[in-house]
Amino acid sequence: MDLYQKISVLGPGARYDTCGPKDFGKTTNIPGVYHAKVGGSRICRLFKVLQTNSCVNNCRYCAFRRDRDCERTSASPDEMARAFDSAHSRRLVDGLFLSSGIAQSPETTMTRMLDTARILREKYHYRGYLHLKIMPGVSASCIQESLKLANRISLNIESPTESELTTLAPDKDLKKGFFYTLSVIKRELSKFCWVGKKVPSLTTQFVVGAGEEKDRDIIQSTHFLYKNFGLKRVFYSAFRPVPGTPLEQRPGASLVREHRLYQADFLMRFYRFLPQEIPLDEGGFLSEVSDPKMLWAQNHPELFPINLNTAGYWQLLKVPGIGPVSAKKIIKIRGESRLRDFSQLSGSRLQLQKLSAFACL
Repeated sequence: MDLYQKISVLGPGARYDTCGPKDFGKTTNIPGVYHAKVGGSRICRLFKVLQTNSCVNNCRYCAFRRDRDCERTSASPDEMARAFDSAHSRRLVDGLFLSSGIAQSPETTMTRMLDTARILREKYHYRGYLHLKIMPGVSASCIQESLKLANRISLNIESPTESELTTLAPDKDLKKGFFYTLSVIKRELSKFCWVGKKVPSLTTQFVVGAGEEKDRDIIQSTHFLYKNFGLKRVFYSAFRPVPGTPLEQRPGASLVREHRLYQADFLMRFYRFLPQEIPLDEGGFLSEVSDPKMLWAQNHPELFPINLNTAGYWQLLKVPGIGPVSAKKIIKIRGESRLRDFSQLSGSRLQLQKLSAFACL
């Protein structure tokens, strides 16, 4: 294959790594270039690509499991750096998301990815956005180098429980692979604080619906990761069956389920909700009919209505229809004059119909 043909295979192959909340819009007609929605509403054009789609693992859901019959290829570090520089110099992309299958070993794979990053920096003088996927089980020296070169790193957990991960990915180990590597990353990140360097952000990803995991398992694991390892984001990727894999007949996971998990995630990150406060059904799943914040409010009528003139910031966030930005707007408006009618908030892009059922003046 020539380099263009390699990127035509390795670019689309990277779509299984979520870096958005979702890839935004459609891919361009340039292989490897994706529009991702990041930082709230900003659109970032990422060169999102695999170093290789060969893999020694046999994950039951993965398009690149070792037993699947598919076209395999790899790009050398120099080829990958050259391909990215070509797209970047023509202003077709804003940054690089570099992932990979595990060829030979995690250490060998990570070393090739780091070589790509070093070539970009030393030969092409690239100083822009770089996201590196960390391979579970790599050495501390590889992690140290990744933190020096990247703006963001990711280590994918895939499944919230050991039993589910063993079923879906028999070659992976949650404790010895993911959590051991995560503990090394945490240790190395703490060194950056001491030397005054900008700390790269850390993310992970769950594959939702490939196994029998419950939303309760994912929510509890997410909270644990945020609280103990300082992750910037947790992403949720709804399972999609891939032909030629053991799970090709399994139905794809609901996109509504994925969306509800993001809503529950936001409640824990920005609204101070604990996992046990997230409303679940008897089976341990989020409702696909109502959002979790609305259900929580409906289940706690004793706390409402909340007075918008006297409620503090965190009280306001309990009201359906009020988010962090809206709460700050309300506090600003009432600081200028007492709120006497909901119409005073009409120009503030607040969800008045929703919040008026749970608030008073």
